[in-house]
Amino acid sequence: MSEQRVAIVTGAASGIGKALATRLVEKNWRVALLDINEEAGTELASTLGPSTIFLRTDVSSYQSQSLAFSTVFFTFGRIDALCANAGIVDRSSLYLLSHKPTSTVTDIPPSPDLTATDIDLKGVIYGVYLATHFMRFNPTSSSSTGFQKKIIATSSIAGSVPHPALPEYSAAKAGVVGFVRAVAPVLRQKEKIAFSAVCPGLAATAVLPGFVCDAVGENLLTPVDAVVKAYEMYLEEETDKYAGEVSEVVGTSVDVVPPPKVKTDLARLMMVAGMEPIFGALHSNGEASGVDVKGFF
Repeated sequence: MSEQRVAIVTGAASGIGKALATRLVEKNWRVALLDINEEAGTELASTLGPSTIFLRTDVSSYQSQSLAFSTVFFTFGRIDALCANAGIVDRSSLYLLSHKPTSTVTDIPPSPDLTATDIDLKGVIYGVYLATHFMRFNPTSSSSTGFQKKIIATSSIAGSVPHPALPEYSAAKAGVVGFVRAVAPVLRQKEKIAFSAVCPGLAATAVLPGFVCDAVGENLLTPVDAVVKAYEMYLEEETDKYAGEVSEVVGTSVDVVPPPKVKTDLARLMMVAGMEPIFGALHSNGEASGVDVKGFF
């Protein structure tokens, strides 16, 4: 088996995912390119060469992701990193501004399209769940620290500062931030996995229509290369230094976003007291979290 590290990149056929996959191949990683766009993904795999495979994957589907992860593991023999990058913006308005009732209150509006939630949040949760499983079966790491298993999720600046134009996207990306902060301490303790998030500003990718980028102006856009560098910073760290860290990448700067804290001692005591009973109740063997949460809240 090759000594090359193996990464899964979702949303790999375009934008940040494509740039990230290209950079990883340049740095001697083997890369599984996961995307719904079969034509673009296949073309990218052909361009990047034998260190890559393309797998058509719908990240909103647990079955689709589990099949892809299985294929990656049995093709390359290990999974060292998940770059959970796939994302889209709102597919419908949640404001009802275009829905004009014709007569009465019984004129119920149609169901909103919540595909962004399925891809941006559920897709990340599915990926982290599966990555944890497969990483357990990696050959023993040669690292003295044991923290070479990485999961990095692409959130957004809208995940920390919600944007009224994209309420569903903002909620899903905020969910990713919350999920990272909640899960990272346990993954660090139980699995020796460092889980982090990158929150880019507006970047000129296929996620946003061209007219939006034109309206914002090139001087206010975040270069895709800057986002890739933030990913590299996390991937190259061999300790748990960045586990649980959430960083905003706006322009060319990378800034850590500190986690919120509860405001009162009573709230803190409540959160700490409830930690282990809730954790134990969710696990059939009553296993403890192993996380010291006294300073967490």
